[in-house]
This record gives sequence, structure tokens and C-alpha cells, in this order.
Amino acid sequence: MKKKYKTFLVTGGTGGHVFPSLCIYDYLKSKGVLSLIITDLRGTNYINKNQYKTKKIFSSHLQKRNFEFFKGIFFLIIGFFQFIILLFKERPNNIITFGGYSSFSAIFSTIILKKFFNIKLYFHEQNSVLGKVNRMFISGADNVFLSFKKTEGIRLKYNYKLIYSGLPTRVSNIKKISRNYKNIGKNLKLKILFFGGSQGASNLSKNLINSLVALPYKYQKLIEIIIQLPKQDIYEVDQMLKKTFIKYQIKSFYKNIINEMKKTDLCICRAGASTIFELIQSKTPAILIPLPASAKNHQYKNAKFLSAQKAAIIIEENKLLGNKLSTIIKKIIRNRILLKNIYLNLNKIKSLKTNEIIYNNIFNRKN
Repeated sequence: MKKKYKTFLVTGGTGGHVFPSLCIYDYLKSKGVLSLIITDLRGTNYINKNQYKTKKIFSSHLQKRNFEFFKGIFFLIIGFFQFIILLFKERPNNIITFGGYSSFSAIFSTIILKKFFNIKLYFHEQNSVLGKVNRMFISGADNVFLSFKKTEGIRLKYNYKLIYSGLPTRVSNIKKISRNYKNIGKNLKLKILFFGGSQGASNLSKNLINSLVALPYKYQKLIEIIIQLPKQDIYEVDQMLKKTFIKYQIKSFYKNIINEMKKTDLCICRAGASTIFELIQSKTPAILIPLPASAKNHQYKNAKFLSAQKAAIIIEENKLLGNKLSTIIKKIIRNRILLKNIYLNLNKIKSLKTNEIIYNNIFNRKN
């Protein structure tokens, strides 16, 4: 019987885990490899079912509270058996997981049965710190693809499994964007794109707006801002901005955030791995505000990858309560050379042919 799906792509949780898997799906499809995306309930929010072949399985965080903990265990057990059924039914050659708790059941069941089915198991680690689930099961992986060359949390004995690939992004096929940062003129506005990600967006968006509201009139009138934030925050933020002289547009979700990046001079955003690599690919200067609660502080370490190359500015969230952000925005408005230098440094960062690297190491490897 001919196999329908040669490859499973396991993802879920946040967009940061889902979007790279969709990029790989598209690339494999262009090479004639039909894949099946295995995801959880949260992951389905980011996937167009008409465009991608998808199966949903149960998954869960393991919360510390007693009821939630046992509920999480129950969902993981169900997900474990759901994935085993898929393995018996489809018999894939390869499984690529994209981190997060949503991959736990799939990895566990694959490791148990991989020799029986002759399956190759690959991890893709998006962040600059190896995730908890990947760290737990790394001994069972055939290879681990890394977004960041210097990824923390990997024991030396597993170095032979590592392949530096970079991160598959939604902008991998776009033409180089040319940005012309001239010094501010009387009518030249600073175009800002703000998006807070799927975690901790409410606090970030309100702190950002407070910083903009605090700007004097002469700076407010020179700002245009596109904002993506949770639906529940739109009314409050809209009311705050109505009292300013800032031109703005607010939506709860932009289907193609990359198109918005292309229109802007500056992004203000979190520092998830997908965001970091999209900024590199689109050559968009950014003020990065890492999520303080990110595991092992990985968002700050992601951001340091750019700031160390003078290719982004980092502001820690607790400093937004002061005037640091508004001070930086005023400096940028007075002198666009600050953005131009960041743009030039972004252009110095070598972009990897990520999709090709992953494909070749899975399908074109000489054993």
C-alpha cells in the first residue's frame, strides 16, 4: 500500500511553533512530499484547514494545581493513543516536531515505536534555549535543527545530532526590502508597527500606549502606528489614542503581518524566535521587549542575538513604566540615522537557506 503521508509535522500551542511548521509543509509540498500536520486545539487557530492537511490531537500544559495537573495528564494520555493510531494508520517515514508541550505525546509515542516502524525523528528548536520537551527527549531524536547556532541547554554528548538550519519564516521568499531612512522633515512621519504576540500582550500594549500618550504634541503628530492586540483591549486603547494627535489603526489580527512590516520604519514587539527571524528577513529595525515570563528567559536571549550585532534595541518590560521607550522614540524622530544603522546591521546578518537545509538533511542524506 502506497503511503499517503511520508512526513508528520507536529506543532501547536502558539504561532511561534505553528508558523515554522507551515513553512516546511509548503516547501515539502513544492518538492512533491505530502505532509500531515498534527496539532492541538490552540494550534488550529493559526492553520487554514483548506490549505493544509491537518489532524487534531489532545494536548495540555501540566499545571501545578491538582485538578489542572490531572486534567493535563488525562489529555496527554489521550493524545498519546491518538498519535499511536495515526502511526499505525499512516506509517510515516519521518516525523518533525516543532517544540512545546503540544509535541510531548507525539514524541513519546514515536520513541517507543520508531524502531518498529523504522521512523526517523527530528526536532526543530526555535529558540536560543532548548525547550523543556526537546531537552527531555533529545536522546531519542535522530537530529535537532537549531534556529540559533549557540543554543543553550544542550549537553555536549548530543552535539553530533545538531544541525544549524535557522528558522523557517513566512518571509523566506520575499524580495529584499530597500529602506531609505532620511532625517525627519516637516511632514515625514515615523511609521511604527506594534504587535505583542500571543502571550502577555495586554500589559505590553497598555504600557506602550502610555509611553506614546506621554509624548509631547510635536512628536505625536509625527507618528503613524499600526497596532495588533487582543480584542478585549481594543476599546480601551482606542479611547486612549483618541485623545492624542497620533494617526493609528487597530486590529485584533493581521492575516499577513509581513505586509505590514514592509510598510513600516520600526517594529515594537516581543522577541519570539519567529519574530526575530522575520525581522532579519524583512530587514525591519525593531525595539524588542522580551516576555519576562518566557521559559529560561529565552526571549531575552533571542533578543540579545540581534542587539549584540547592533541590529535591534532591547527594552526590558519593567522599564516601560518609566520614560525609556518615549525617550528612544523621540531620538529616532529627531534623527533617522539611528534606524538606518540598525537596518545596515540587519543586512550584514547572513540568511540561511533554512528550508533547503532541513529538506536535504532529511531526504537527500547519504547513509
